[in-house]
Amino acid sequence: MRSQRCLIILDDVQTIFSSQQPAGNYKPGYENYGIFFKQIAESSHKSCLVLLSWEKPREIAALEGDHKNCQTLQLNGLGESAREIFREKGLLESEHWSELIELYRGNPLWLNIVSTIIQDLFDGKISAFLSYDSLVLGDLEYLLHQHFQRLSEPEKQVMSWLAHQTAAVEISNKPRAIELSPSEFLKALESLRRRLLIEKVQEGECTLFSVQRAIAEYVKTNIK
Repeated sequence: MRSQRCLIILDDVQTIFSSQQPAGNYKPGYENYGIFFKQIAESSHKSCLVLLSWEKPREIAALEGDHKNCQTLQLNGLGESAREIFREKGLLESEHWSELIELYRGNPLWLNIVSTIIQDLFDGKISAFLSYDSLVLGDLEYLLHQHFQRLSEPEKQVMSWLAHQTAAVEISNKPRAIELSPSEFLKALESLRRRLLIEKVQEGECTLFSVQRAIAEYVKTNIK
């Protein structure tokens, strides 16, 4: 990596982390990955290591603030360009396309799944799909299940609480409804942020947290 300009890509990095523990805890026997990531970030070389993951390694979270060469890029939704998916799927009522993009945050995989449901069950009519009180998840439920089976019990408690809120909430005080210590509550929140399962919203000087609606629908149905 010093003598040659190399690009190394490690995909599905979350598979080396333990399930049902806070984000970024390595499975037994995989701890040396953490040492490797730290060495690459702190060493002098002319190569690049790219990690693709549902979870952020603890070493990256600690290093990215102090090392300009270590950064996290969160992949956001497609925005209005997601309309191309609807055109390819033959969806009708283009006046509802923006609403559909917002509901599923422009996630291309999610929108492909939902578009197929709308075409198969509602003949491409988005208004009929949106008429249901709760979001129809279809195969998206299976994908979300893969994420949520990795959560620890404290994380599930916090996700359940957030999913049942009608608006973004602040966390200056631990909610009484959550049977966790303040330390456990904040640790669970930080872990969920590293999993990108909760969103941070800035309103003036106040920092609030929320859950995407599709994720909230899954949580209400599957996490008690």
